[in-house]
Amino acid sequence: MAIPLSNLSIAFQELGRDVDVALRTQIGDAARLGEQKRLCLQFYGDLHQHSHLLGPEDYQSVQQSLDNMLTALEQATTSSIDSPDAPPPLLGGTIADGRPGCPRIGIKPEDLVSLTSGRVTHQQIADLYGCSARTIRRRLVEYGISQPGPPVYTQQEQPDGSVIREYTPGVSADLSNLSDDELDRKMLDMYEQFPSFGRRMIDGYLLHLGERVPRQRIIDSYHRVIGPTTATFGTRRIQRRVYSVPGPNSLWHHDGQHGAKVLFV
Repeated sequence: MAIPLSNLSIAFQELGRDVDVALRTQIGDAARLGEQKRLCLQFYGDLHQHSHLLGPEDYQSVQQSLDNMLTALEQATTSSIDSPDAPPPLLGGTIADGRPGCPRIGIKPEDLVSLTSGRVTHQQIADLYGCSARTIRRRLVEYGISQPGPPVYTQQEQPDGSVIREYTPGVSADLSNLSDDELDRKMLDMYEQFPSFGRRMIDGYLLHLGERVPRQRIIDSYHRVIGPTTATFGTRRIQRRVYSVPGPNSLWHHDGQHGAKVLFV
């Protein structure tokens, strides 16, 4: 009779330690926390099966502890270890101005300035507000954040009285007006400071300088100033190791990143 009771006590203590470690190190990990919940429920069944070994008070105490474990694990599953330090921004909403038609979408100029600072498309911003990309474009022009683009077409009257309509090729009005020479000078200055920069790092650095340049122009400028390089913009062949083993699972290769650890003596 003492052996099953001792085993039950040891199993309960080990379960408590495992749950405590999981609650401290695996917050938000639904898979691992779910495994701990499964073990708690399994112990719940074992406890009910051997309930005759415990007194009423001990049985109720263990049962209450299991309930607390399950509650804590359930809360940890839906929690995050990185709690936000500020409330989420409120985007969108409508403004009723009393005029006929659909109500106006509430879009703040400062929010648009922040959202358009990177390579976010108008459609992606529109998805946040639940409107169309044309609405975002109109607000950018209305608030003076973006310059209006050229007209879609212009009409020119010919000497014979006919009218010819000339269409303007579509371009983004948010792009920088850097010439190729100015872009090449910036590329050269950047390469002298950061020779290991690739296309994405160059793109980000130009955005940091306030210059929004198409990717193809960045690649063309890099080729003009520095020359083509397969290591940065081209495909790289992966050098794979070749192993010769007698059978499956005869050799395991594990990269534990031990070189990143700092040893203190």
